[in-house]
Formats: sequence, C-alpha cells, structure tokens
Amino acid sequence: MARMGQTLSNWIGRLRAAGPVTALLVLTACTPAPYLNPNTLVRDGVVQRIAVSAPATAQHAGPRCGNTELPPGVKNGEAARGVSYVVGPGDNLRFNIFGAEGMSDLTARVDDAGYVQLPIVELVQVGGKSTRDIQAELKQAYTSEFIDPWITVELIEAESAPIYFLGEFREPGVRYMSGATNMLEGIALAGGLEEDAYLPGARLLRGNHTCTVDLNALLRSGAFAQNIWIKPHDVIFAPRKEDMSVYVLGAVALPQAVPFGTSGRTLLQVLSIAGGPIPGQAFLPEVRVIRALAPTRGELIVIDAQAMLAGRGLDFPLEPGDVVFLPSSAMGDWNVALGQILPSLQVIGGVLTPITLIESLNTP
Repeated sequence: MARMGQTLSNWIGRLRAAGPVTALLVLTACTPAPYLNPNTLVRDGVVQRIAVSAPATAQHAGPRCGNTELPPGVKNGEAARGVSYVVGPGDNLRFNIFGAEGMSDLTARVDDAGYVQLPIVELVQVGGKSTRDIQAELKQAYTSEFIDPWITVELIEAESAPIYFLGEFREPGVRYMSGATNMLEGIALAGGLEEDAYLPGARLLRGNHTCTVDLNALLRSGAFAQNIWIKPHDVIFAPRKEDMSVYVLGAVALPQAVPFGTSGRTLLQVLSIAGGPIPGQAFLPEVRVIRALAPTRGELIVIDAQAMLAGRGLDFPLEPGDVVFLPSSAMGDWNVALGQILPSLQVIGGVLTPITLIESLNTP
C-alpha cells in the first residue's frame, strides 16, 4: 500500500507540473440535474455522498417490465389475459370430451406451429391461447357432432414457457412456468438463493432490457411492490460478490473493468490497476463514484483523492459494480459527469453495470 501511495504521489507531482488540464470527453447534449435528495447529503472527510433515485417514470414504466397487479376481479391463480399461462410449442395437453366413446383422456403435444391433432375436428390451433380459451373453442367446434358437449382441457406438462436461473441459486438452470408466476414464486422454482448470492447485483433480464426490479428490496426488506409477474424466457441472475467488477473510466491510462475479487477493492488500488491518472489530464480532487444499490437507486459520491494521498483521509473501500470516473477537469455538478460516464459505460456493457440507473438520471 505504501508503494502504491508513493506511485500516486509521483503522479500528482507530474500533474501539477503539466499545467492546465484538457477535456477528455466532449458533452454533446445538455441534461437536467439528477433527482437528488439534499437531505441525504453526507460529508465524511474527503468524501461527499448523496442518495439518488431514478424519476418515477423510469421506475414504473418501460424497463420496469411489469407490475404486481392482476386485472380487476381476478384472483391469484385464476386465468387472466396477460398473466395466465399461454399454451405454446412443446406443451402437453389432456382433453376430455365427455359423453363420446373413445374421446376421454386424450393427450396431445403441441407442435412447432402451435397445433394439436384431435378426433373429428383434426388440426386445432392452440398456441397462444389459455386452456380456458381452448376449451370454449372446442366446445363450439364439437357442437355440430354432439349435443351440448362437456369438454375439459388440462395442461399436464409445460415446456413452452422457460425461465432461466443463472448464478447463485440452489438449483440453477431452466424451469418452466405452468401458470401465473410472480418473482418470489419463480425464485422458489430454483430452490431459492445460495447464502453467498449478492442481492444488490441481482437482475431480471427480459429481451434486450435489464428490468428495473429491485430484488434486494423484495427479498431483504419485503418490498412487495417489486414482486412483479415474470414472463416466459425471463432470465433471473444472481451473482457472487467476488464475480463482480469495478469499472474505472475517464482520465486513466487503461480504462477497464477490474474484478472485485474475494478481498474487495479500494479507490487507490483500482486507479493503480488502471495504469494511474493520465498526466496533464486527470483531476484527482473530484473523483466520481456511481454506486448502484438497485437498478433505479444508488449513491453519487465525490472523493478528493488528492487530499487522500496527502494523508488527510483514508483510502475509500469500493463496492461491487461501482463505477469510478476520474475527470479531466473540475465539473461542479453531476450533469456533466453523467453525460461523460454513460457513453464509456455503454461500451463496456454487461449485466451488472448501473446503466439503467444512469440512463434514467440522464434522460431529458
């Protein structure tokens, strides 16, 4: 640690001798101030931190990917359009047409086109429909052959609605929905989480989006507003702390994702790993750290690394997923910092980067 501090002190000396600093990145658009709560501002020596949350529109629309509400009059477990199970290719169904000889306890597998083969009516399209919808259509179809036919349709094996569990689950892999399934029920399908799962880094992925669902708040604080209905092909990812990274960007020699590891990382350590500040560009008194506690909730932190190296503050411990940004000049507010950080972070990408939080704060 002493050697690292000496190296960084040498960098400061070179920075002072280099003269005026120049901008590393150019902000191409003005952005509004992030949603900051001034009552949460905390000053701790060389560190200033403030709690931040995304606008309500970002939390409850678009990337949130769902809600906890069922349609009016529908109880949990009942069939409901948009919530109930929808039959698809690979599913096995059982049909009973009561009162007709040889027409009870029929089983059929849904083919790739969404059809099953049944007596008399032959090909029947069932893909994309609930069992209740299929039952009503078959009753109508068989009316020409039977008087008031009594028909039941049952899902006996669901394989068209997979959910993927990756990371620290007791039983990771693929599970299949057989009805309306919320987040807690989905996690239970995978046997629950391992003890070393890092919940602040847990994510729900849907298509090309990271949903703004706070799994940590749901599982640790009972925030049941986060217990949304999941959909087929959703991916639920829960990493270990040591498998995550810290992202070092800005005026450093080698911007990169630094593995968090089993022992964790500190600010001075990751600056050293990233090759140190660029002489003549880096502005150490205002190192910026973005910490995502959830996809739409976190902290914005400013650290005076120059004072820290001068012995006026301790090295700053980082958390998994932190984004460390070393600016090229004094910024004053977070508007400019967010505008500069986001493009670089998008290049790095990854499930665990706080892109969703930054984009919601950085939206005009």
